Amino acid sequence: MSTIYVLNKDGKPLMPTTRGGHVRHLLKEQKARVVQSNPFTIQLLYETNDVVQPLYLGIDPGRTNIGVAVVKADSTAVFAAHLETRNKKIPKLMQDRKKARRARRTNGRRCRRQRRAKANGTISKKCVKQDTAQSKNPSKRAKEIGIIKRRLPGYKKDVLCIGIKNKEAKYTNRARLEGWLTPTANQLLQTHINLVKKIQKFLPISDAVLEVNKFAFMRLDNPNIQKWQYQQGPLYQKGSLENAVSEMQEHHCLFCEKPIEHYHHVVPKSENGSNTIANIVGLCAEHHNLVHKDVAWQEKLVEEKTGLNKKYGALSVLNQIIPALTKELSFLFPKHSFMTNGKSTHDYRAAHGISKDHWLDAYCIACSVLPIDVCDSTINNCVPYELKQFRRHDRRALNNENMNRVYTLNDKVVATNRHKATEQEAASLEEFRKEHPNDVCKLKVKEHHPTYRNMNRNYPGSVFLVGKQIHVMQGIASSKDGKATKYNDTRATTIAAGKCKFVAKNSGILFV
Repeated sequence: MSTIYVLNKDGKPLMPTTRGGHVRHLLKEQKARVVQSNPFTIQLLYETNDVVQPLYLGIDPGRTNIGVAVVKADSTAVFAAHLETRNKKIPKLMQDRKKARRARRTNGRRCRRQRRAKANGTISKKCVKQDTAQSKNPSKRAKEIGIIKRRLPGYKKDVLCIGIKNKEAKYTNRARLEGWLTPTANQLLQTHINLVKKIQKFLPISDAVLEVNKFAFMRLDNPNIQKWQYQQGPLYQKGSLENAVSEMQEHHCLFCEKPIEHYHHVVPKSENGSNTIANIVGLCAEHHNLVHKDVAWQEKLVEEKTGLNKKYGALSVLNQIIPALTKELSFLFPKHSFMTNGKSTHDYRAAHGISKDHWLDAYCIACSVLPIDVCDSTINNCVPYELKQFRRHDRRALNNENMNRVYTLNDKVVATNRHKATEQEAASLEEFRKEHPNDVCKLKVKEHHPTYRNMNRNYPGSVFLVGKQIHVMQGIASSKDGKATKYNDTRATTIAAGKCKFVAKNSGILFV
C-alpha cells in the first residue's frame, strides 16, 4: 500500500498513513479533502490530537542530482525522492545576461545617454547650446559649456557629447559581503533549502541529517598521494603556467614539431573555460590560425586535448555551499541537525546490502544516526518520487527580438538595416546608397509589428489535465501566430493545446 500524507485542520503535517480504506471512508463522509495528488495528500476537516513521532530527513547533496529520504526511528522509509536540478544552466544564463547588458550599454544613442544623464542628475549645469565655432578658443569654450568629444564603446570616431558628465567611480560597491557565493553556488544552495521546505509541508520532520564531504581534488587524481605532496601541484617548480604546458608538450606544437608561439584556451574564457593546464595548449602560428578559422580543426583540437572543461566542477560548487547549507539547516532544525560523512554512509550500505543510488544514499545517511542499527528489508524494492526543477521566469518579452529594418523597391527587397549587422549577408542601406544614389528616395520601409509575449503565459513546469490524467508541461511543441498549438510533457508526449486544461502555474520544484 502506498503512503498517504495527512494534514490537520490547520494545514500542519501529521504522521503519514498506509490505511487506504480508512482514507476513502473519510473522503466519502467529507471528513477530509484531497490537497494534492502527487504525492497524495489529504487534509482532515475535524479537530485532532496532533501527536507525531520523530522523523529523520537524510540529504545526499549534489549539483545535478539530489537524493532525499525520510525515515522513522525503526528505519521504515515514509518518503524517498530524487531531484534533477537545473544548476548547470545557470552559467549559460549569466553569460546571456552579461551579453544583453553589454549590448544595451554599447548600442545606446547620444540622445538616450542625455536623457539618462538628465534623469540621474549628472548633466552639466553649464550646458548651453552655443556655437563653439564662433568662439576664439573653441576647445576652452566647449569645456566650459559642457561640450566634450569622447570615444564611446562601439564607435570608431569621437562622438560629441553635450552636457554629459561621467558619474564618480563607485568603489564602495565592489566589496563582497562575508559569506558571498557565486550565482551558481547560491542557486544550488537555495535549491537544497527549497527542497527541504517543500517536504516539510506534508511531513513533520524533526531531525535533518546531511552528508558533508570535503573533496580533495589531488587525492581524486592520485589516491596514493602523501601529505607532503599536496604542496607539489601541477605547477610545482615550473615557474609559470606556460612553462608547464610547454614541458608537457615537449616544447613543440601540439600538431607538429614547430616551436610554440601561442598558448590557446580550448574552451574560451568567455564561455567559462578554465585557466588551467587541462584547458591550455601550445600551438604554432599556422595551427593557431587554423583553429580560429576552421571548425574541423577545433574539433580535432578537442579530440587531441583531454580534460578540456573544468574538472571536478560539480564538487567545487558543493565545497562552496556546504558551510552555508549546514548553517541554514541549523536554523530550520535547532539542535536537531546532524552531519555525517561518506565513510559512515558506505559502511551502513555495505553492512545491510543496499544498492547504490542518490535516494538510497539519502536513506543510508538518515539511518546512520538512528539510535538502533536496523534496516528496512524492502528498501531496495521501493520506487522513489521523481522531482524536476524548472525555471520559473522567462523575461523575454518579444517573440522575435532580432527584427531587421527591411527596405523595398517596387515590392522587391533590396536592402536590410541601415548599417550591416553582424553576420549579415544581404546588402545594407548604406551599400545600396553607394550603388544606387538616385533610387534611395523611392525606397519604402516594410512595416513590421512586433508580437509581444503574454507575460501570464504558461511556462515549462505548469500542470495541466488531459481528461482526468495529470501532466507536467516540458515545453511548446509547435505554435502559430505566437500561440501554442501543441505541448510536450515530461514523458515526451505531444498533446494538442485544445485538450489541455491548465490547473497550476510553475512552482519551481515539481513532482513529475
